[in-house]
Amino acid sequence: MTVDRRSFLKFAGTAGAGSALGLSMPTILRAASLQPVKLTLPWLPLGTFSYAFVAKKMGFWEQRGLDVTIDRGFGSGKVCVPVDQGQYEFGILDLAVMMNCAARSLSLTAIAGIWPKCPIGIFSLKEYGITKPSDLEGERVAFNVSSGDFQLWPAFVKATGIDDKKVTKVTMDPGALIKVLVEKQVKAEGNFYGSIAPSLWANGLEINSIFYEDYGIKAFSNVLAASEATVKDKPELCQAFVDGMMDGLKYVYLNPEKSVQLHMESVKEFQGGNAMNEKVVEYGQAVSTALGLVPSVKANGLGYMDPALIQATMDTVKNYMGVENLPPADKLFTNAFVGSVKVDDAQWSAIEARSEKYMPRKA
Repeated sequence: MTVDRRSFLKFAGTAGAGSALGLSMPTILRAASLQPVKLTLPWLPLGTFSYAFVAKKMGFWEQRGLDVTIDRGFGSGKVCVPVDQGQYEFGILDLAVMMNCAARSLSLTAIAGIWPKCPIGIFSLKEYGITKPSDLEGERVAFNVSSGDFQLWPAFVKATGIDDKKVTKVTMDPGALIKVLVEKQVKAEGNFYGSIAPSLWANGLEINSIFYEDYGIKAFSNVLAASEATVKDKPELCQAFVDGMMDGLKYVYLNPEKSVQLHMESVKEFQGGNAMNEKVVEYGQAVSTALGLVPSVKANGLGYMDPALIQATMDTVKNYMGVENLPPADKLFTNAFVGSVKVDDAQWSAIEARSEKYMPRKA
């Protein structure tokens, strides 16, 4: 267990005569025995990733002998290389992006699913009245080139028949995307529903959404991935990590209010009692839950990836993105580590009822 400065001062201030730092010998030994593991998110530490922070805060990984460090990301496209090269044991990213990376000889395997529903789309302020793909022609649309929405943009253009040359694409750092939309420097932007909607809702703004999925671009979205070497050589580590994360995911599903507080306590950027930050986390967490509710997960356990949807994602990557040399499906994903963490029927019904209003919908 890593002791940060605040925790250190707390322990030191209450230390007894037998322990100058307030850390007992068993605590020190336990911390030393934990295996350090690094996880990279695909984006900022928003409520869409509460399950990871809850898993750490609740000790679900520590119980399995893991000391997990969670780092923010800069788009799914920038998760591939550090995971492939072993800088991170695990990474969360969009599956279509992972497949694109795998076609470029990066050895990555999805070992648990998070979002079977695809939240990728083009979003705009409701006041602009942009409700269909052709409305984007003649407009400035912002993108982060490392994000899944930009990498799937060619698929969206092909599927909808819009004139790509009539769309002025403005690329920028992911941190600027929401800012330029709110300040009306662009009319729309590519993004993930769970990244943009919570921030705008917390600011009292309404949005219109054009989801790629509604135009035939079927794809499994966020997955937990590891390098092929990690999956092959360290199956016990993969199992422990997946089980801990799925426990975190289940806790979020069943205890949303408490999970918001755990997330707020875990991320220093969200601390300080800012009500808007709390709403951003709350909305993001709710959207993330809504994106995970599909029958195959209910039947087979949290993290399960439907092989038919995996194949549909491969077809999207091949047919719309023009990606060749994709590895076979059994190299790209495995359900070997999922299925032990489940939600019963009554719990599932309650989660669905609470999440219905956050389901992705057309404008």
